[in-house]
Amino acid sequence: MGGQVLRPAFPKRRTWLIVLRNGVRYLFRGAVRSWSRNLGTIAPALGSMTILLLLSGFAGLGWYTLRSAASRASADAAVLNVYLRDDANQADVDKLKAKLGADGRVTRVTYVSKAEALKRAARRPGLPDLTATTDPNPFPASLDLTIGQVQDVGAVAASVQHDAAVDPVLATSYEPGTYQRLQQVLTWVGVGGAVLVLLLAFVAVTVTANGVRAAVHARRDEVMIMQLVGARRWMVRGPFVIEGALTGAVAGVLAGVFTLALGLAVVRVGAANFAQIAPGLTASAALLTAVLVVLAGVALGSGSSLLGLRRHLES
Repeated sequence: MGGQVLRPAFPKRRTWLIVLRNGVRYLFRGAVRSWSRNLGTIAPALGSMTILLLLSGFAGLGWYTLRSAASRASADAAVLNVYLRDDANQADVDKLKAKLGADGRVTRVTYVSKAEALKRAARRPGLPDLTATTDPNPFPASLDLTIGQVQDVGAVAASVQHDAAVDPVLATSYEPGTYQRLQQVLTWVGVGGAVLVLLLAFVAVTVTANGVRAAVHARRDEVMIMQLVGARRWMVRGPFVIEGALTGAVAGVLAGVFTLALGLAVVRVGAANFAQIAPGLTASAALLTAVLVVLAGVALGSGSSLLGLRRHLES
């Protein structure tokens, strides 16, 4: 009884809290101090990442603008005007409207009278003077069709070509060359955007990994000592990965601020001049692009650090 040793029981939760606190202190606080101390060594990687993320942000804004413009052009191209004869009777017009309404490729049919067509023309740039001097009204009545798929516009236009209510001289607004060029633009925008993203990603990873590898090489003695004392892999790699993420975050914030400023400036200039300098670009889209640039910087910095560290340890 007198020789029994009592050992106090420490709560497991307290033990885990101590381990977690020490791990956070080692990984994050140590990484921040090391990052600040070696800022001169990290500066080339920081500059490279900032430039590449800035270019990526500008490219993202340009790609979004081109895609929005192409989508808007595609939506406009899906509207087909079927021009009616001036002497067409109402029965033939109603029959044609019912026929088109029953076509599964057509989502909407709207009748536009000659007076409404004249009003629409007067609102278009360059046509008000023409509409004011011409008499009688030169614009025909029409049926405006909204087509579900752009590639179906030609088939629908051909189906009404010889209808009794349709103008035999100018039947529809369909122009085959315009639609083919639109399809080519949509294809090239998608392919060009994918190639640009892949190219920027390859250059960013290569340049940044080399810069981070140089920073790791400058601290090779520290890495070797940790390996000799039997430190676990996460203890060796963790601080470097966090330093890389911190470098990427700083570069991403710098690039994101410039990207957001550019996007807001373009939106503001367009609103002041009542012009669509960048169709589809809004303040929300610019802010989303800036946030994505910051996140990409964090992922790029941490991934490049891990890649540079792995190559250094294997060499």
